[in-house]
Amino acid sequence: MQLNRCPVCHARLSLDALVQDEAGRELMVLLVKLDTDTGAALVNYLGLFRSPQRDLANSKALKLARDVLALAPWQMVAEAMRVTCENIGGKGGKPLSNHNYLKKVLDDLLLKGYDPVETLPRRISPPAKSKTAQALQAIEEFIYE
Repeated sequence: MQLNRCPVCHARLSLDALVQDEAGRELMVLLVKLDTDTGAALVNYLGLFRSPQRDLANSKALKLARDVLALAPWQMVAEAMRVTCENIGGKGGKPLSNHNYLKKVLDDLLLKGYDPVETLPRRISPPAKSKTAQALQAIEEFIYE
């Protein structure tokens, strides 16, 4: 399935090719679950690990993405990734090899009193509960009333 052309190099972009390997599929699934801003911040952050001579392997990108999203609530990690990309992105130099700089940015955000709950995007609704979960909740509410 042809998606369109790459906006950078204008090569054809095939969805089939993107999901050929398992790590690529898992990375796409992980990105789809995030809101637009967090997904964009993650993609930009992963770009900091790519060397100028080689592309970042899907398996490494997937591992890095899982590691970084496990550091803190995703809203806070997204803000820290944005700050990290702004601070490091324009400097050039060697690619990142670990998340230490991001961890320092996260610590700074905590010291400044960053509250990820206040910055939750309003367009994301909680996942719908199953009918079983709704029934159990109704029973619990009935019992405790």
